[in-house]
Amino acid sequence: MSSAEERLIKALENPKLQEALADLAERADILRDLVNTLWEFKRSGVLDDLLNAAATLRFFTEGILSKDFMEKVAKLQDVALVAGVNMAQDVAKVDCLTHAVAAADADKQVGLMGLLAALRDPDVQRGLGFFISVLKNLGTCLAAKK
Repeated sequence: MSSAEERLIKALENPKLQEALADLAERADILRDLVNTLWEFKRSGVLDDLLNAAATLRFFTEGILSKDFMEKVAKLQDVALVAGVNMAQDVAKVDCLTHAVAAADADKQVGLMGLLAALRDPDVQRGLGFFISVLKNLGTCLAAKK
């Protein structure tokens, strides 16, 4: 007998392996369907896409869970609390701010006349009021820390 055959026979004598093999045999139809599905995913490119997505997700979560990132989030939370935006209690303000940043046109240029015209818009006035409040609270906090 070859060394590989001896190792296989010895492994098959293990009761835990026998139990696992019995479970696999009982689920052979499920395993066949699983293998066929995986093969179809591989053939169609879906498996590669899923693996790439998982790698990307891992990259982002490792970055998010890093100590440096968590310290930055803590500082942002401090600034937000000082500015009157308690992220845990007032998610609506954070959602609005996130949406506004995402929807903003970074290429739009506004001159002095455009700025003056925009100041007549109630939504601009509301947003400007919010940022003035943020700046006031930030200034108060900075003065207190000196």
